[in-house]
Amino acid sequence: MFLEIIYLAVWAVIAGYCIYSARKIGAISYVAAGFFVFMFVWRLMNLILPINLFAGVYNIIFRVVAGVFLVVILGYIIINRKKSK
Repeated sequence: MFLEIIYLAVWAVIAGYCIYSARKIGAISYVAAGFFVFMFVWRLMNLILPINLFAGVYNIIFRVVAGVFLVVILGYIIINRKKSK
């Protein structure tokens, strides 16, 4: 229970920082903030709801959504590195 609350705080702080630093870093920070907001909401719902959102079909949904976010962010980084060379 305590560790879940720590995770919630970490995801919220990182999302807030990404939104705050979006002017410097660029629009990809909003995508990253969206990922961290998703992580925050998923963990919060796991804490509130009586079902385990990290088991079964819900775990597959979680992994697919997280994977899509991470592929988009990684693709953006790779494209920007190629453009800057």
